[in-house]
Amino acid sequence: MRREQRRVGAERFGWSKRQAPGSSPGVVKRGVGAAQSEWGRFIDMDSSCEVRLHQDGSVEIMSSVQDLGTGIRTVLAQVVAEELGLQPTDVTVRIGDTNYPPGPGSGGSKTTGSITPPARTAAYKVGQQLLTAVAPSMGVAASELAFVGGKIVAKSNAGKSLSFREAAQKLPTQQVSATEKRKDDYGGFFRPGVSFGQSGGIQFVEVSVDTETGYVKVERVVGAHDCGRPINPLALESQINGGILQGISWALYENRHMDRNYGHMMNANLDQYKILGSREVPQIDIIMVEEYTATSSTDALGIAESANVATAAAVANAVYNAIGVRIYELPITPERVLNALAKPKQKLGKV
Repeated sequence: MRREQRRVGAERFGWSKRQAPGSSPGVVKRGVGAAQSEWGRFIDMDSSCEVRLHQDGSVEIMSSVQDLGTGIRTVLAQVVAEELGLQPTDVTVRIGDTNYPPGPGSGGSKTTGSITPPARTAAYKVGQQLLTAVAPSMGVAASELAFVGGKIVAKSNAGKSLSFREAAQKLPTQQVSATEKRKDDYGGFFRPGVSFGQSGGIQFVEVSVDTETGYVKVERVVGAHDCGRPINPLALESQINGGILQGISWALYENRHMDRNYGHMMNANLDQYKILGSREVPQIDIIMVEEYTATSSTDALGIAESANVATAAAVANAVYNAIGVRIYELPITPERVLNALAKPKQKLGKV
């Protein structure tokens, strides 16, 4: 996977055109760098949900998982809808309430990989109850029916079908439901809560460095990443963008001052804690590399942290390629750049 990410990322970025460190002409020098990330496939076994189907055809999924803005609400609707042949807008998602089945926390990029398998399994079991209920009226076995485009269709005769709402009206009770929890991945876990394998990606970065002022600007980023099966590509791209922007902030601006005796943060306020703004946002190009390991019923994983990990190292490598001098501390401030340039240059090695 990493080899393929390096290949497609380098091709998109134009890595073969890179120059030797410090060879960029002029006062404002340009350089390129790359770095690779790895992130464990973390799973929370305390991940469960309930799917309900009502006689009016409405579908609900309930879990105490919360959405911090990372899109798990949409992902749950997508998983349930796909299993039942519906649109995500047909599914009502109820989350963030501890009265619902226990859901995973948001940390370690584990939410999607933890909650989507039980969501799919619960939706499947509800669907099987519905197929069993309508099979006699359609004159075929339940195993010969499928959910297709908002309908229940006989596999051997596409003309024999019922709309999802018509089928739900044939349920023997007002509602049917199924509650499922996260089970072991197929093949188990590497250690409790950690699946086999890793997610990650590679970041290619182009920077400009003003050797008179020491100012560094990230001009362009190409990132190639994997997270198993991408369920919501738009949300994934947004998360990768966010990880890259956080990584640039870490590389160039963020400077947390800690009281080493008490562990308190000494920055007075957010005004004195610098992060990048809209003018510092580079051109970002994302490549999603899909990876199907067949270790769970969805093969889906989170991507948030892994999208950040490689960025600062890639920026530091690009600065070295631009000016020919290594900087080993973050943030890479103008002062540190100028101090590095004032020292005798290091012996240049390969790019």
